[in-house]
Amino acid sequence: MKSTSSQPRVLIVDDDPVSLRFLEAAVMQCGCAATTADKGATAAAADGTFDLLLIDRHLPDIGGTQLLHALRERGIYATAIATSAEIDAAMAVQLRTAGFADVLEKPASTRRIHEIISRHLPNTSPVLLDDTAALDAVGGDAHALRALRSLLARELEELERELERMPAAALIERLHRLRASCGFCGTTALAACAADWQNALRAGNRSTDEQRDAFAVVCRDTKAALHS
Repeated sequence: MKSTSSQPRVLIVDDDPVSLRFLEAAVMQCGCAATTADKGATAAAADGTFDLLLIDRHLPDIGGTQLLHALRERGIYATAIATSAEIDAAMAVQLRTAGFADVLEKPASTRRIHEIISRHLPNTSPVLLDDTAALDAVGGDAHALRALRSLLARELEELERELERMPAAALIERLHRLRASCGFCGTTALAACAADWQNALRAGNRSTDEQRDAFAVVCRDTKAALHS
């Protein structure tokens, strides 16, 4: 991702390639520039300044706490967040005592990642419309992109009216189609929110009011952005 002077820079360190890619995508959806590393040594030698650090607690070559101390010794004092698949209360206290400002348990939803990034980088928010990605998806045809976004705006108006009465199976399928449309239209925040809700429904989670409410808010914001 190309960064601009106004984009916060986030260093992400994780030895699991799936987690690394997922975290990178979520960070970029918040309008941040992401630098990734799959080893502690690579991260310790990373060039530049950073506004936020996402560091896996357990790395194959160096522990997350040791890496944080190495970065501090280099003069990198950005807020640090520890990530791990296993974080209990005692471990959270240890990580905070070691210098981490927050902890993020994996796997985490994109909504949760956006929340924690926004907490520590308050001027960031999920990108509603990514024009560059959308134009790439349609081969640079701006006219086609405008037509697709107009169709998506109408689809969102219909979906908002149907949300309350749509059964789970139909909703899963509808969200699947919506995510495909989002890919062509560059509506990254909506795609992430739809994916979170769809995954919760597929897992049989009946307590999806939180996902529904979050989706409704992003849906309205995206629709407004499309109309503008």
